[in-house]
Amino acid sequence: MSQSGKTTDSLDRFADLLPGFLYQLERSPQGVFRYRYVSSGMQRVLGVSPAEALADAEGVLAMIHPEDIDRVIAESLQTAAELRQWRGEFRMHARDGRLIWIEAQDLPVREPDGTICWSGYANDITERKALEQKLRDLARFDGLTGLPNRQHFIDLVENNLLRARRNRSRLALFFVDLDRFKPVNDEFGHVAGDELLQAVARRLRGALRESDVVGRYGGDEFLVLLPDIARPGDAAGVAAKIAAALGRMFELSSGRFAISCSIGIAFYPEHGGDVDALIEAADQAMYEAKKDGGGSYRFSAGSAA
Repeated sequence: MSQSGKTTDSLDRFADLLPGFLYQLERSPQGVFRYRYVSSGMQRVLGVSPAEALADAEGVLAMIHPEDIDRVIAESLQTAAELRQWRGEFRMHARDGRLIWIEAQDLPVREPDGTICWSGYANDITERKALEQKLRDLARFDGLTGLPNRQHFIDLVENNLLRARRNRSRLALFFVDLDRFKPVNDEFGHVAGDELLQAVARRLRGALRESDVVGRYGGDEFLVLLPDIARPGDAAGVAAKIAAALGRMFELSSGRFAISCSIGIAFYPEHGGDVDALIEAADQAMYEAKKDGGGSYRFSAGSAA
């Protein structure tokens, strides 16, 4: 065996210990890509054998997600022009149809004839990306109901307020408080209360348009955002729909529960120009609805309704 053959054999044995795969990818002056070397790990990660990759580098590159391929190639060529290390994350379609995340890092060399050769390592980081997304979701969404939590909802309202100011449009914010929820917790326990809150969240989502946003403010309180609401009467129609949805009997594994809700409605720009002012106005209107016995909605004082 030649010295180069021994080196390749040793490299293969080392590469087999890695979860990902080693590669050498070249790009000719004519722009043609070709693998010089691929370790067996590509078979584990992508379902493509080294022999297949060596025969069809363009086919392997075509497995990169269409939304990522241009960026990956552009970044690689830029680092090649500067002869510096490249590191990137991108999606690929594995041969079995799975969409996976790949992290790759390599170092380019420019050869005398203008050929660029990248030597690097690529690994499947799909599980890590899923964990990162889960952690992001935990920071933004309520763990019980899956709705946006208070801070995330406020962020969404602020974004919609910017749009409303720019477009000179109106939006509505509801403060929704459940009536007779405390007795459920007291008599049946928190497990029943949690199940009821989850069911309430589902009904709230079902009563709204796709463009509307519902979030959990805390406890048995929810907030609803209606962007681009043309007339107060339109908001009243949505509030009535929510009240009807939550007024129906809840048939759950922990029991049958009859509750209702009190809804306060505030509008931008009539009742405030920022999130805090709108929430306060809607909260006050909600208490007026609750004073009337619940199961209804009220507009904030001074509404054009």
